[in-house]
Amino acid sequence: MMNNNLYLKILWVLMYGIVVFYTFTDKMMMAMYWMAGVMFAQSVIDLVYYFLPKGKKEMSEC
Repeated sequence: MMNNNLYLKILWVLMYGIVVFYTFTDKMMMAMYWMAGVMFAQSVIDLVYYFLPKGKKEMSEC
């Protein structure tokens, strides 16, 4: 994960918590669906953050 957003990190912990819940309640197919969905969402949001324009401060340092 490239971004350093605390709210997104909390979101990922909650989403992976749902995966753990389904795993330990023997609903493995639902756990795999959640795992695939969370990993895909995490990678898409990370890609979007990568392509967002940086602020003037960060661009001047490059």
